[in-house]
Amino acid sequence: MLSSFYNENIHAILVSESGLKPCLPSTSYYFPGFHLIRNDRLGRAGGGVAIYLRSHIPYTVLNTSQPLSSAGPEHLFIEVLFGHLKLLLGVYYSPNVTIDYFSAFEIVLEQYSSLYNHTIVMGDFNTCLLKNDARASRLKSLVNGINLHILPLSATHAFPNCVPSLLDLILVSSIDHVAKHGQCNASAFSYHDLLYLCYKLKPPKAKRRILLRRNFSRMDLDKLREDTAKVDWSVVANAGSVDEQISIFNSILTQLYEIHAPIRPVRMKHLPAPWLTADIKKLQEKKNTAKTKYRMNPNDSNRDKYNSARNRCNMVCRDSQRRHIYKSVVEEDNSTKVWNFLKSLGVGKAKRNVESLNLNLNKLNAHFLSSATIESATKKNTLVQLSAISTPNFSSFVFSQVTVNDVKKNILAITSDAVGSDSISRKMIIPLLDLLAPILTLILNRSFDTSVFPSSWKDGQ
Repeated sequence: MLSSFYNENIHAILVSESGLKPCLPSTSYYFPGFHLIRNDRLGRAGGGVAIYLRSHIPYTVLNTSQPLSSAGPEHLFIEVLFGHLKLLLGVYYSPNVTIDYFSAFEIVLEQYSSLYNHTIVMGDFNTCLLKNDARASRLKSLVNGINLHILPLSATHAFPNCVPSLLDLILVSSIDHVAKHGQCNASAFSYHDLLYLCYKLKPPKAKRRILLRRNFSRMDLDKLREDTAKVDWSVVANAGSVDEQISIFNSILTQLYEIHAPIRPVRMKHLPAPWLTADIKKLQEKKNTAKTKYRMNPNDSNRDKYNSARNRCNMVCRDSQRRHIYKSVVEEDNSTKVWNFLKSLGVGKAKRNVESLNLNLNKLNAHFLSSATIESATKKNTLVQLSAISTPNFSSFVFSQVTVNDVKKNILAITSDAVGSDSISRKMIIPLLDLLAPILTLILNRSFDTSVFPSSWKDGQ
């Protein structure tokens, strides 16, 4: 189903009868670029409602139906923020045609719709408006009484050997803001049609990420090495402790790079797209050329050429992206690389707040202190038995001194370019390795001699 929505102009996907359960993590149903907001059904199969919302659009969950409801309607209403404009967005589902959900639905709409200039509600109401019976009249009267509008649609549900019915509806507060709406067949995964709505509101733009990076590509390496060779590194050797040595070394190295490769803000224009091949770029150029010709001369021939080029480009790009994801997840043997790739897509475990667990740590500690109580006599016997065992005569362990070659070999074996808490990365060491290795060797041997591990190296980023 989600593969039907690879379009940058789609901002929200409302799902009735999601079928999701709490045991099914949201990461398993992740859709790139979207947040998944859920209200699962508990206790019975099927049901549930959900909303996929573009990840850069702020939202607040306002109201959800009770998940333990035995046979009642299910809904999810959220507040969507477009700059200074707020929109009420909701998805509704009535499990069958006998449920009297009208009063509960009216209460929710009266509570929230009056607070918002714009309201959109979509879902399966299991009330056929083609029949014009009492249920249909009641739903129409309810919607009109809250100043909402039901957009016209043809039959949206066609079960085999049954009369088609209009069960799925689009409710909006303003018809003037509806640019386009309709339905399309979704027989690949549902007996219901897919409903779509283009509502004219300006959505917020995704904020571009700004990262602080050093530009190593424009660095004059010869001048950097020349300045590094002029440094009086004896101040590091003469420092009073290992921590002081590390502090002075970091300070000198950072100052050198501030001159030759200073930190600059870098605006991230686009997310990485490794599936974007040279052939796809050519297709994009053909598409843009066809689009330009169509804009300059909007006749039927140019329009058909543009549509053909656009559809071909989108299809090839989508297939290439899927192949890349498949290779990166299914065919990759290295689990670390797989999880790093999934994290780049936003998939992963969210950090849990201990305070939100409402745990009494003192009671938890008291439980573990009391749950494994051992009698004093047993403890004494155990200690006597352990003390009677002879201790092997191992030779004492001492760290041996490392050489410059040892340091070079191990630094070159590092593959990560991550920046540590000291703002120093492998990329800053490698270009100057022959000059810095003797200094690092001195610091490491000093650490072994004094049995002191540098404090700054204990910190993680």
